Amino acid sequence: MANNAIAYGDFFQSPFRILRNLIDAGSFGEFRDVPGNYYVDRISINLGDFFNSFVLNFGLDVAPLSININVRDRWGFGLDLAHVNATGNLSIPGNVLSLREAEELFGMGGAVFLEFGIPVFFHARRFRVSLRPAAYIPVLYVRPGITYRMVDGHRIELAYDMRIFSPFSLEGILGAGAMENIAGDPVGLARNGLGYDISLGVEYPVLPWLSVGVRLVNIPLPFLSARLDHYARLEGSAFFDSSNIDFGSMVDGEGDPFGDDVLGFNTSPFVFGTTAGQTIRRPFTMLLYANYRLLGSRIVSLVPSLGFSINNLYARIASPEGGLSARFDFANFFVTTVGINYNDRRWRNSLDFALNLRLLEIGVGLSMQSPEFVRSFQGTGFGVSLGVRTGW
Repeated sequence: MANNAIAYGDFFQSPFRILRNLIDAGSFGEFRDVPGNYYVDRISINLGDFFNSFVLNFGLDVAPLSININVRDRWGFGLDLAHVNATGNLSIPGNVLSLREAEELFGMGGAVFLEFGIPVFFHARRFRVSLRPAAYIPVLYVRPGITYRMVDGHRIELAYDMRIFSPFSLEGILGAGAMENIAGDPVGLARNGLGYDISLGVEYPVLPWLSVGVRLVNIPLPFLSARLDHYARLEGSAFFDSSNIDFGSMVDGEGDPFGDDVLGFNTSPFVFGTTAGQTIRRPFTMLLYANYRLLGSRIVSLVPSLGFSINNLYARIASPEGGLSARFDFANFFVTTVGINYNDRRWRNSLDFALNLRLLEIGVGLSMQSPEFVRSFQGTGFGVSLGVRTGW
């Protein structure tokens, strides 16, 4: 989870200072009872960071079972079962927060995907090719749907059209009928919401110490994208016109200075439907990268990358991708990767460890994240990953 306005240091002491306070305390009870040991003495948040814009990103990946077979790094295949990917964002542009004259689309976007994949790799001449066909079901899908307009410097208009799409009926989903909607027709759930895409990677060794490659993730297949018919829709509008405020009534206390021409709302109740016919594609990414092995050794590698992504969960669907990672590989037994990358609209400063025991591989990763580069070093977001893979 990451944001660009509120950092860890706005509330908590440095982890090193907390550890020192704990060591210096006579007992854990003494440390626990003094808030200054772990909270900052004076909480100070720069509102300027907030009014420049506010972005909140969150994500969750759960991969309960992955089986991979690797035959001397010449070819291999695997099976990924029931992976769950949840991602979302809340974006409020600076023009909206500072009430500047503009017209912008913003709001919340999010999705939950359930996927099944078959990763395969092989060599064709000197090319290393990897493929991963996958089937996916979008369990929930929401796109940003709020439009902001400032007119003539004094009239603000908001129009919202929020739609939540799903392969099952959303009516009563917040009540006791939620699980009935999901489990009542499992065959229909797959039939109505199943989609297919494929990921492709190609790498070529230009020199003994340099390889270049391209990676395309979630390539949509023609006529095979998921299609959702069930939806819930909330729409309405609001306005505020400061030019119509009756300041005379405000001064003398008689009458209402805020009439119907100053502030207004028009909201419709939730509408549930079954004929959306909404095509759902997963976020697409293309990355060009190089794998530069220092001194021709596999122990230390530098991996720069550059590309772009297309993601309909954001108001601006296109975004650059890329960064730089350093990989330390000790006989493919203990692997450490350090990286600074811009992925999925956020900067990630990451540190990953992998222990490969052949039959079992254990991976642990930590990261600091933020939509802004400088804030990604200040604790405005954190990520944790833990994985166990079986294979040979």
